[in-house]
Amino acid sequence: MKIFRTLDAVQIGSSACAIGMFDGVHLGHHMVLEQALRAAKINQLQSVVFTFNNHPQSLISQTPTPLLSTTEERLEAFGAMGFDAALVLDFTPDVKDLSAEAFVQTILLDTLHVKAVSIGYDHRFGKGRQGDGVYLKAQGEQLGFDVAIIDPVTVDQQIVSSTLIRKLLSFGDLERANHLLGRAYRVTGTVTQGVGRGRQIGFPTANLSLPENRLLPAQGVYAGTVSLLDEAQDLPAVCNIGLCPTFGDQLQTRMEVHLLDYQADLYGKTLTFNFMHHLRSEQTFPSVQHLVDQLNTDCKTAKAILGQSGEPSVR
Repeated sequence: MKIFRTLDAVQIGSSACAIGMFDGVHLGHHMVLEQALRAAKINQLQSVVFTFNNHPQSLISQTPTPLLSTTEERLEAFGAMGFDAALVLDFTPDVKDLSAEAFVQTILLDTLHVKAVSIGYDHRFGKGRQGDGVYLKAQGEQLGFDVAIIDPVTVDQQIVSSTLIRKLLSFGDLERANHLLGRAYRVTGTVTQGVGRGRQIGFPTANLSLPENRLLPAQGVYAGTVSLLDEAQDLPAVCNIGLCPTFGDQLQTRMEVHLLDYQADLYGKTLTFNFMHHLRSEQTFPSVQHLVDQLNTDCKTAKAILGQSGEPSVR
């Protein structure tokens, strides 16, 4: 998949384009993306995704939006779906102030040469969010491109959205969040040097340095699998998110992963943890031995749960 990061770099013929932030690439996003792929195949067009590197709301509200996925993770998902290209722009004040009319002409027509466009039911664009599906359809009729507005996708009578998934993860409702994502929530980070306390008590952990504004589930202990580039299979693991209150000297939330029955030097490696089951909330234990006993229980529970879910998948 070709990736373009500026308008003048784009080299693409007539296209079918999916437009959106697509944070998390959840079940609702898949409907928008798959419509663009269908239109490209039927009309012999190139398939392209137009998205932003940073969340527009972070600039509009001046408040960082916790993200369900990095730009690279979204691009990986688009490529896996079969898109030919992606245009990824920084959402800057200049882009924010672009009128809806200029957005259509400059980005969709002059740059992406769209013949078909796919958007979500609630998509807005242009200065002051003045552009919507009705406006885009009218522009398409006038300028010669088709517009598909995808209806909301509902699960258990709730509309699937990135906002809802963020709330569910923040509240620790991993099962429902994963259901709306259509997969296990995953977080990727680089393994960095910790204080070594886990190794001292017999549970060595990989401490992850995470991308800025990456959303973490509620504090607690989770069972899941780990993806490593040099391993053919995903590996069973447990993850702790929190402050390690038993030791009482940690001021910032950490994400620490313990791989079950696996030993290797992971420092400097990229590790992805797939959150599959919430085991318990974070606790303060009266002694280190009580903590060790609970960690043994957590690992046994994780092995049993992950075993019931089947063997780790081959990637």
